[in-house]
Amino acid sequence: MPSKPFNAKLHLLALATAVATFPLIYLGGLVTSHHAGMSVPDWPNTWGYNMFTFPPSKWVGGIFYEHTHRLLASLIGLLAIAIVIVAYRTDRRRWVRYNAIAILLAVAAQGTLGGLRVVLDELDLAIVHACAAQIFFCYIATFCVMTSRLWRDPPRLDDRQSAAARRIFPLAAATVAVVVVQLVIAAIMRHKNAGLAIPDFPASFGKILPPLVIDDAFRQQAIHRYGVELDLNRVTAFQIWIHFAHRVGALLVSIAVVWLGAAILRRLRRVQPLARPAAALLALLPIQLILGMMTIWQRKPADVASLHVAVGSLILVTAWVIAVRCYALTRTARPADFSRQVSPQGVEPVFS
Repeated sequence: MPSKPFNAKLHLLALATAVATFPLIYLGGLVTSHHAGMSVPDWPNTWGYNMFTFPPSKWVGGIFYEHTHRLLASLIGLLAIAIVIVAYRTDRRRWVRYNAIAILLAVAAQGTLGGLRVVLDELDLAIVHACAAQIFFCYIATFCVMTSRLWRDPPRLDDRQSAAARRIFPLAAATVAVVVVQLVIAAIMRHKNAGLAIPDFPASFGKILPPLVIDDAFRQQAIHRYGVELDLNRVTAFQIWIHFAHRVGALLVSIAVVWLGAAILRRLRRVQPLARPAAALLALLPIQLILGMMTIWQRKPADVASLHVAVGSLILVTAWVIAVRCYALTRTARPADFSRQVSPQGVEPVFS
């Protein structure tokens, strides 16, 4: 029997918010891929209309992507408000209520960042906005775990499993760190128009490393080899090397993900709260790599590039959930087969 009642309504609301966050990140990718970030130049209105009364007949071109992105963000805002209301009405735990408020504040801050990016026409704010979306995705996923049955009544691990879970936690945390750095690099690359700064793969302009000197002669040679449609006549060394850093990051992420997933499936394959996300993580990795390669080979189609962004967020949040669940499983871990008590003669195992 559970030691405390399970707040199903709050948990389902948290899950709904997390699920809605994924397509919002995808739509954000489409906004960037279609260069639609300034297609609606005002905020919080949309071309002078109230956002919610903007006529569908005017949802054309880049306006469609930017406006639907705003509408879905508003839906997440409404879900965050619902989380606060349900938390205060149905849950007496202070930390639950405080986190519900923090979720609402995070949504408001993210919306404000997006609005300031438009009002100030500041590209760097778009990069911060993109990275903050990934952080919020992890936060709402954490809240999902913390309002779940797993958090309140974790399955009991034996000594070997508990020790393995404790060793997995720093590995999961390291994987999260590597993925976060990779996503920051990716956000810079996308918003600085460096997605095709290196037009071939797996080579870099036909070599292992890209050139250090970018001069007119190099640009003309690249245009002749790869075509005029890539705008290589204006490519800079920064664009090329931030793109190359993203490729190096992809290699590091792959190593970390395979290492983490294999470690869990080898040591904790019977602990389903960890084994399932580990299997999902290993399944997402090849999908993400294929999407990345297709983005280059197909010259950055908007839907493929945006899906690459969204799947990257799934990899991040999956590794994060593994770390949070490791903590949940071990924070009050007790041996499954025996406990110990102190007697006058010393410590004796007492079997249960």
